[in-house]
Amino acid sequence: MTKTWKHMLCVGALTMGIVSVGTAEVSASGIWEALGKSVLGGISVHQHLSDIDNTEQGQQEMLEKTKDRTGVYDNYAYQMRAKRIVDELSKSPHVKRSYVVYVNPDEDFNAFMTFGRVMSINKGAMDLLDDDALAYVIGHELSHGEHKDLVNGAKKSSILSTVIGAATFNSGDLGQIAAGLTGKYLDSQVFTMSQEKNADELGFSILADSPYNVGGAALAMEVIKNKYGDTYREGFGKILNPNDHPKTSQRVLDNLQRLYVYSGNHVKVEQQTVFINGKPVYEGTAKGNYTAPMRAYIVAGKLSRLYHDNAIGGARVDGSTVAIGGTNIVTMPTYDAAFQIAKQMNAAISDESGVVADKKVDKKNKKEKDEKKDKKDKKDKKDKKDIEDIEE
Repeated sequence: MTKTWKHMLCVGALTMGIVSVGTAEVSASGIWEALGKSVLGGISVHQHLSDIDNTEQGQQEMLEKTKDRTGVYDNYAYQMRAKRIVDELSKSPHVKRSYVVYVNPDEDFNAFMTFGRVMSINKGAMDLLDDDALAYVIGHELSHGEHKDLVNGAKKSSILSTVIGAATFNSGDLGQIAAGLTGKYLDSQVFTMSQEKNADELGFSILADSPYNVGGAALAMEVIKNKYGDTYREGFGKILNPNDHPKTSQRVLDNLQRLYVYSGNHVKVEQQTVFINGKPVYEGTAKGNYTAPMRAYIVAGKLSRLYHDNAIGGARVDGSTVAIGGTNIVTMPTYDAAFQIAKQMNAAISDESGVVADKKVDKKNKKEKDEKKDKKDKKDKKDKKDIEDIEE
């Protein structure tokens, strides 16, 4: 039963934003006495929380206590990989706060953001995801930190008052408060549907600001879906994954739509087929740990980036690899197969008749054209009048 609970909590954390790092006990009498002391002493629960979440001291205290709860995976390469990705994503203008990250030794699939801008990633998640997919998962967690979702939820929580009140009664020390937060409050934190959707949205933007493949967003959700299903569960699982939260399959589709918009409506994926300008150019095939749809997401992500950066050009074949400019798009089993893909891509790139225009962009462009035409008409009228005055 312990293993089952542990497994379900880890699944819930990444898919629905639940964080679990341990449990601490606070006696009933101690709770009420602590709360009374806090109120009488004029101590602000919100101020303690702000100190934990916004100060360097609070961050270090939370980092220490969270590490104590989860353990730290003793592998330099894993720790540096996580840090490298966080550092790269933190260059995005969307990331305004500073974060610390470490890898814990849990073999289950999980990653979470906690108070103090501290992120932890399970070894199991590191093993399952490539850098592009892991970057999106990390970007999603950074988004919760940027939105202060955990803090905002905590300020409304009676559990928060309990743990901070107890810690304040004992010492008022940030370390004691941090220990209480990691031990009690985090066990019950659940992000709402809107918070998850907002984190998905901002997470994609953070990913797009980095060198990582934007197809990694859909890829990450596809990995989760394939491993754990579509998040629907009976019984205890309904508490972890309420039915009003977005299903993982929908999150895959949402990220593919974001990829499509990012490309300027040039690149889209349906099932395992990549389209350029409405024309099929690549059919995904399973290879290694990647399913056919996953490989399609990776190819589409590269093409989307090229369109977004106005770097799209003619496709060519190097050996058995299809490339555009300096970007290797996909490697096929044979030269002939690669040549066929390149041929289809070139035909689709040169024919934009299948591009679906963005109505908002169309309206904006029409307005700009109308304004330019009005200015030109006014100028022409003025020039004509000046000429008539001179002639008179």
